[in-house]
Amino acid sequence: MKIHRATLYRLHVPMRGSYRASVHDFSLMDAVLVVLETVDGRRGIGTADPSPGYSRQTPDEIQKVLSQYLPTFIRASPDDPNEATRVLDRLDGCENARCAVEMAYLDLYCRAEHRSIADFFGGRRRASEPLNAWIGVDIPERMVAEAKRWRDRGFQSLKLKLDGDADRDIQRVEVVHDAVVDEMQIRADVNGAYDVETAIEVAQALEPLDLAHLEQPVPLDDIDGLEAVTQATSIPIMADECLLGLREIKEVIDRKAADRLKVKTLRLGGLQTTHRALDLAATAGISCVVGHGFGLMPATSAELQLTASHDDVFRPVENVGMLKMADEPFNQAVTVTDGSASVGDSPGHGVELREDRLSEFVEERIDITAG
Repeated sequence: MKIHRATLYRLHVPMRGSYRASVHDFSLMDAVLVVLETVDGRRGIGTADPSPGYSRQTPDEIQKVLSQYLPTFIRASPDDPNEATRVLDRLDGCENARCAVEMAYLDLYCRAEHRSIADFFGGRRRASEPLNAWIGVDIPERMVAEAKRWRDRGFQSLKLKLDGDADRDIQRVEVVHDAVVDEMQIRADVNGAYDVETAIEVAQALEPLDLAHLEQPVPLDDIDGLEAVTQATSIPIMADECLLGLREIKEVIDRKAADRLKVKTLRLGGLQTTHRALDLAATAGISCVVGHGFGLMPATSAELQLTASHDDVFRPVENVGMLKMADEPFNQAVTVTDGSASVGDSPGHGVELREDRLSEFVEERIDITAG
């Protein structure tokens, strides 16, 4: 494929509300959109949608890296994903930026091949994916009310965000658990806000409850602490932020430092690396949760295509970004009914850019050629 040009768009996408966790509280998605175009007019699109205080790169860093890198990618114009991977490996250490380019390239490549991204990964095994609801940090009473609203919409699982206040966090989980546990699976996510002693205290206090898992209870750089918490409690512990790449995933698996893994394309640098992570975990008998909770429609659809093609996924999945956005400059490629998201079979990830709406979201545009 001869790639003719690329366009970078800095997007500001309004969200439905303010989303609070221990690491952030934000209500606007500041994202970078990559559009790759061939000489014959075909195009593919990909996004990097970082969460403040959580993602590995900021939007400014992603934009800067891509404006410098994309001329190299255009000159290479890889003919297939294997060749694209070799060119993309020059973005080592810039996984968020790499993810956007790889997503756009696979969308372009699969459209040219007239097959979906799920087909690229071996075939769609399911036409829909159950979704996990998401409740930000709040007072316990409001979290209960929100849990009931998600339940009434047909969702059968939810994640509670915690903020590191051990006593209040235990109360948050207990009251939501008591309100909906007969109808919903419950997960809790600390985003690394506890020290090891507090994490063990909280996990053991929650053991009488029927929790699916407690996510990333200690800081991302404390694998020893993560392992200690996992060994000290009967509640399944899930690793998230510490899984910066395949090397870290292998370390956590080898050390049995967690019972479950959270993987997402934005952090791992793309769909293909995430697929390899799922295979690696499956070989070790460990299940993975997949999903970027704040992805725009291209990222959401692409990740759903990936999960729909793989069996080693702990469900429901967490690809719920489109539920948090008030509006987007893309078609509604994914629909949600009774708590489940559709997984289409259109070429690529199936998401189209709405040219008639784009200007409403664009803060900056950069046109890039081979130079």
